[in-house]
Amino acid sequence: MSALQQDERLAASVVVRATPEQVHAIVSDITRIREWSPETVRSAWTGEGRFASWNRRRLALWKTPARVTSVVPGREFAFVVEVPGGQDWTEWTYRTDPGPEPGTTLLTEEFRMCKTLPFAARAYEFLFLFVRDRRADLQANLQTGVERIRDLAEAGGT
Repeated sequence: MSALQQDERLAASVVVRATPEQVHAIVSDITRIREWSPETVRSAWTGEGRFASWNRRRLALWKTPARVTSVVPGREFAFVVEVPGGQDWTEWTYRTDPGPEPGTTLLTEEFRMCKTLPFAARAYEFLFLFVRDRRADLQANLQTGVERIRDLAEAGGT
């Protein structure tokens, strides 16, 4: 399978029986990412608009620095994960649009590669994370994430 390319995007959506403001309150609280992310075990603020996440998968444990890039209450929350040296690596965006019925939200989580995935990163994913198809793996993780956020919001977890 070829490497994820610069500006390649993947997304997953789900309708949530909660308002956009309620869903936005969940996705914009970075300390809760572990509640829906299949890989994140902890996230904490490190400064104004900056946070770090600690992730675990198979044999690997790693930390990712991130920078919030968009906060539009009730509509959008986005951040980029940076590589050492401060370059943008991946962008994660949560959109909370009004749903098809009153009191519902169309939640969309979008992933974008900011730069082509280098060979060393692909090798690491293959050898230590056991990821054979990163696109399919990311798509499954996106779907799992939006479904878990839906479940949290519908259970009143704001």
